[in-house]
Amino acid sequence: MSTPETLDNISRQLNIYVGTCMFILGIIGCVWNILVFRHYSFRLSSCCIYMIFGSFASLVQLLFGLLPRILSDGFLFDRNSTNIAWCKIRSYVASCASLIALYCFVWSGIDRFFSTCQQIKWRYLTSVSIAKQICLLTIILWMIFNIPTLIYTRPLATTGTCASSSFIWSQISVYCLNLLCYGTFPWLLTSIFGILTLKNLRRVHQQRINPFPIPKLVRTTYLDHQLISMVLLQILLSMMSSTPFCIRIIYDNLTQTVVKTKYRRAQEDLCMQIVYLMFYLNYVSMFYVNYISSTVFRRLSKKVLTNLYEKDENISRGVTVINHQRSCLEGEARKETKIFSTFGPNTTSSV
Repeated sequence: MSTPETLDNISRQLNIYVGTCMFILGIIGCVWNILVFRHYSFRLSSCCIYMIFGSFASLVQLLFGLLPRILSDGFLFDRNSTNIAWCKIRSYVASCASLIALYCFVWSGIDRFFSTCQQIKWRYLTSVSIAKQICLLTIILWMIFNIPTLIYTRPLATTGTCASSSFIWSQISVYCLNLLCYGTFPWLLTSIFGILTLKNLRRVHQQRINPFPIPKLVRTTYLDHQLISMVLLQILLSMMSSTPFCIRIIYDNLTQTVVKTKYRRAQEDLCMQIVYLMFYLNYVSMFYVNYISSTVFRRLSKKVLTNLYEKDENISRGVTVINHQRSCLEGEARKETKIFSTFGPNTTSSV
C-alpha cells in the first residue's frame, strides 16, 4: 500500500518531468503560433487575430502560471509564501491571462460561425477591426474583473500558501470564476456555435451550386474549413481539460472544513497536480492541435521556420486567406447574383 511520502514524491516527480516537458513544448508552440498567425497570409483573417491574442495570453499564462508551479511543487522553490508582491502579481497576471486566452478561443469559434453564415449582415462581423476591438475589450474586462485578486491575495501564515484573505472573494472566485467563467459559459457558447457552424457547413454544401469553376472561391472555402477544424478541435480539447479543474476547485471549497488524514491529503494533492497539469494543456496544445488538424497550417509553419528572415511576400506566395471584409463581401455578392441569376431562381442561394 502506498504511503503519504510515496504519493508526495510522485506529485513532485510529475511536476518536475511532466510539467517541465509541458512548459518547454508550450513555450515553443506559443512562439511558433505567433510567428505563423502574424504572417502576411493570415493577417487578413479575423479568426487568426483571436488566435494571435490567445497565443500571447497562453505564453503569459505558462510563464506566470505553470513555471512557478513547477518550481514550487516540483523543486520546492516557492517565493509565493514569502514575497507578498510576487504573490499578488503572479496570481493576478495568471488569472487574467488564463481567462483572456480561453475567451479568445471562444470568440474564434463564434467568428467561424459568422463566417459560414449565408447572410451578409452576419459575415460583416468577421472583420479584422472588429476582432481587434473584441480582443482589447476582453483584456480590459478581465483585468478589471480580477482587481480583487490583486487586492486580497497574499501569503497566508495558516496554510503557508498564496491565497485570498477574503472569504467573500474566495467564494466568488470558486463559483463565479471557476464554475461559470472557466466552465459553464465557454462550454455552452462553444458547444452552441460549434453545432451551428457544422449545420451551416452542411447547408452550404447541400445548397451551393457553382456552375463555373472559380479557383478563388474554392481556395477560400478550403481555407475556411481548415480554420474551422482547428478551432473546433481546440475547443474540444479545452472542454476536456477544463472540466476536471472546475470539479476539483469546487470539491476543495466544499471539503475545506473537513478533517482529513495525512494519507487523504496526499491523495488529494496528487489528484490536484494531475488536474492542474491537464488544465495547462489548454495553453500548451494550441500549436500542436493546429499542426495536426490543418495541412495549410503545417505548410505555412514550415515556410515560416525556414524563411524566418525573408520578406513576408516571398514566404506567403501561393497561400492566401481571404477575410470577409465589407467591400469583398459586396463585390462577391454581386458577382454570385449575376452568375446564378442566369440559371433561374431555383439555383440562387440566399446570401
